[in-house]
Amino acid sequence: MPPNDAILRTTADELFELVKKSKKISVEEAAKRLKMPLASAQALVDFLVEEKIFGIEYKFTTPYIYLYKEGIKEAKGKDKGLTKELITKEQFYERAKEKSVPYEHIEGLWRKYLQQNLAHIREEFLRKAKEKKVAEEKIEDLWKKYLAYL
Repeated sequence: MPPNDAILRTTADELFELVKKSKKISVEEAAKRLKMPLASAQALVDFLVEEKIFGIEYKFTTPYIYLYKEGIKEAKGKDKGLTKELITKEQFYERAKEKSVPYEHIEGLWRKYLQQNLAHIREEFLRKAKEKKVAEEKIEDLWKKYLAYL
């Protein structure tokens, strides 16, 4: 029987400690530091993001993870306006190609980018529609068409 002070540490614990210490780290870098396959690290990150333990943000096509509560504090400290630059699908694909991301991965990354930024994208869409004096009753139809395009 192990001594009472022995603690079982899982890969998830190690990842949590790494992110806590680093504040923000790419999934790829975390996988390297923990000496685990990138696919395994990504699966663990996806689960921890779903459970709201980690937050995730994309800089171009590179996913960075941070402690979820730290991200909330940081966001509350910023102005209420849009704080991040949103990019178009074309820009996203172009940047992904520039970074030599395999084409078959780009669509999945784009979907994750949309999922993470959809509230900001809608906010910006509504702001621009009102700026262009689009009739209120048409805005929702335009938003649905826009979503279909995305």
